[in-house]
Amino acid sequence: MKIQNMQFSYKSNQIYKDFTIEFPTASVTAILGPSGCGKTTLLNILAFNKANHVSYIFQEPRLLPWYTICKNLYLVNTGTKSERVARSRMYLEKVGLLNRASAYPSDLSGGERQRVSIARAFSYTSPVLLMDEPFQSQDPATKLQLIDVVKKLQVQEKRTIVAVTHDINEASAFADRAVVLGGRPVQILLDIPRGANFERTISEALEWAKRIT
Repeated sequence: MKIQNMQFSYKSNQIYKDFTIEFPTASVTAILGPSGCGKTTLLNILAFNKANHVSYIFQEPRLLPWYTICKNLYLVNTGTKSERVARSRMYLEKVGLLNRASAYPSDLSGGERQRVSIARAFSYTSPVLLMDEPFQSQDPATKLQLIDVVKKLQVQEKRTIVAVTHDINEASAFADRAVVLGGRPVQILLDIPRGANFERTISEALEWAKRIT
């Protein structure tokens, strides 16, 4: 997936100008940068680009409270009724919630609701998954569990993931690559492949980004 020479302004403020970025197939890219630098704007542009076929995991689960968690997945699936039910149950099993298939969102903990959100995003048949800080409201133990769920599903299904995060440790836990944004208009300050000193390099790039944004 690639966007090339992108232009985007909000009112009189030029956010992106001649911006190009590519996301290799089946890779996991973490997008980091100072607050308000345009990270979520980038995700939204990717989401609403007609050339892309994506699913989205938001900061909050956004489940429909009047439906069971199985029905929440069912609604995004395609095929016959039995195929949609089977696919919904399969993904609930992948996130460890098949035994709660008949429960409603209000019956679940915050971490469980976010696991349903992850299952719903993966059950939708798209090659690209966008994530906007979906772990930020979770306690540390639950966050690690959710990251592990996403990592396992990504490995199994070879989805391309683009994840906005403010957490260096989080980026280090699941990303193949970290892209640090900054400046105005936004530019890529550093494109960091996973390797030695991954976390330290991200941290140094973020400090630089804060000074120029």
